[in-house]
Amino acid sequence: MKQKINAAIKKYAEQYGIPPGLIKAIIEVESSGNPFAMRYEDHYRWLVEPFSQFHWHAETEKQSQKTSWGLMQIMGAVARERGFKGRYLSELSKPELGIKFGCKHLKWNYNRYNDWNDAISAFNQGSNRKNEHGEYENQIYVNKVLRNWK
Repeated sequence: MKQKINAAIKKYAEQYGIPPGLIKAIIEVESSGNPFAMRYEDHYRWLVEPFSQFHWHAETEKQSQKTSWGLMQIMGAVARERGFKGRYLSELSKPELGIKFGCKHLKWNYNRYNDWNDAISAFNQGSNRKNEHGEYENQIYVNKVLRNWK
């Protein structure tokens, strides 16, 4: 399994121009390397509709979009936004797919902000929001990733 994960990291690091160490750092912080990690986030509200375009049961699709999946903990709705067309979002637990869509999203954020620190923050919280002290609202997360990356 480790060889497949490393091969996927190398492949998508090259494809999207992301430092491989950054991908590994996000994987470590997000899932501790467990491809079956998942987390339901009831408050998540940026969903891709109509749900019936993806899944025969709309409520299943809705709940799956509110769940983060796999090694990089990519949100189901975000994977849909980045082009995932599979019927079941749980497929993002497959290392190759999870890394692919996690990297697509990370690169999208980098292109949005042109800065890896901002991209890391936005990967986790949707934007690079900062507080009145100039720190990211999710500074602890950003620091963990940066420590693992360096």
